[in-house]
Amino acid sequence: MNDASQTGRMAPSVAVIVVNYNSAVFVDAFCSSLARLEYGRWRLVVVDAGSADGSMETIERAFPAATHIRCGDNVGFAAGANIGIKDCLVAGDDFALFLNNDVTLTPGCLRALVDAAEADTPQGARTIVVPKILYAGDPRLISTHAGGFDWRLGVFRDTYAGQPDGPATSRRRDGLATASFCCALVPASAFRDAGLLDERFFMYYEETDFIRRAQGTGYRVRYEPSSVIYHLESGSSGGGWMTPFKQYYATRNRIYLMRKHARSRGAYAYFTAYFWATRVATAARMVARRQWRLLRAMLLGALDYYRGRMGRTMQVRDL
Repeated sequence: MNDASQTGRMAPSVAVIVVNYNSAVFVDAFCSSLARLEYGRWRLVVVDAGSADGSMETIERAFPAATHIRCGDNVGFAAGANIGIKDCLVAGDDFALFLNNDVTLTPGCLRALVDAAEADTPQGARTIVVPKILYAGDPRLISTHAGGFDWRLGVFRDTYAGQPDGPATSRRRDGLATASFCCALVPASAFRDAGLLDERFFMYYEETDFIRRAQGTGYRVRYEPSSVIYHLESGSSGGGWMTPFKQYYATRNRIYLMRKHARSRGAYAYFTAYFWATRVATAARMVARRQWRLLRAMLLGALDYYRGRMGRTMQVRDL
């Protein structure tokens, strides 16, 4: 593999950060695709969040030279990622690549991300780059979010999530408000400038918060469609687009995110009125569909935010 960049200098070094949690069902496919990456200067940092299914042992066998960190407990994505980020900063890596381990990678995806990050600023990239992420079960559809975010209502905009891949998702886009850290290449300097992930989120919305803070220090977000990966969606939290686990943390953390970044009390009050009006409608739909676990998870998430219960509060089995 060629370790020279397009400018002829040494290619940037990348710490691939994976937070592992009970991924035995899909980790073999992940490891196989990771081993086929066509980029020379990357190393793997795996933070295991208390897995009990042998998945960490599988990763250790596949990548014995990687950095393996066992937490002994489910610390969540934000805290686990921070452990990997600190390792990245100590080692002096140029970039951190966050990866969910319920993805499979195409061989050229990392090369395309690095090239896109350095395309305009070869002497010091200040660009966070995310790939085209397709559903593993139906690769005709876009998975996860990359696009706009309405900071009045706490709503994602123009992300194409769940929509067919097509012309609109096949062109590079700059200046995005947010993107999923399911797969994201982030300059290591961004963590020195904007800080680490906020561990009070535990998981979900922590990337939107971080990107908001990074943008405040001069970073931008780019969507690079020439880099492609495939995603199972919520593989470690029960599977499927929406699970009770995801519903709980997404509800709780959305309120926290909007309160944290509200420009004024009036702005937060406006969001709160919108949030509860739409939650009433959502609850009615859940009742009509007899989605009792999702309804309970949503109500618990909101209640726990107002109780001040942040960080890890619920596990998959609790919901």
